[in-house]
Amino acid sequence: MKQPCKLGRATRFHAAALALGLLWGCAGGPDPQGPSWRMRPIAEVHTVVGEWEGTVRKEHGTLVEGGGRLMIRDNNTYLFAGQTTTKSAVGSGPLEVKDGRLIGDTDRRALTLTLYDHNGQEVMVVDATNHETGERYRGEFRRVQ
Repeated sequence: MKQPCKLGRATRFHAAALALGLLWGCAGGPDPQGPSWRMRPIAEVHTVVGEWEGTVRKEHGTLVEGGGRLMIRDNNTYLFAGQTTTKSAVGSGPLEVKDGRLIGDTDRRALTLTLYDHNGQEVMVVDATNHETGERYRGEFRRVQ
């Protein structure tokens, strides 16, 4: 008669840690709530005006969807252009300051732009929802120098 496999406490702990690590690694990009990410409230649009460049991921995606360029303009509007190997996307719309973030909402999409300090570098995190498909995206952008 076969005896059941008995895993020791240390083995079970390591297996659980590995599983958690894999789940965290597949969950997407860095966590802006982590200790190295400090939100920098946006009081006025002019403080973040300029060009930003970064990557965009589909929610729950494990691979980078593609690169993008975000332009925030003095007149409280944004322009976005992004491209993957299979498709491209462009968008624009108005922005308003609300609760230290920039909010944009058009017929096609809703987005929230949040500015963070990450290890001394400005990072604009953009969370967007496509109203037509319900798909959600997250982008991380750094200022173009």
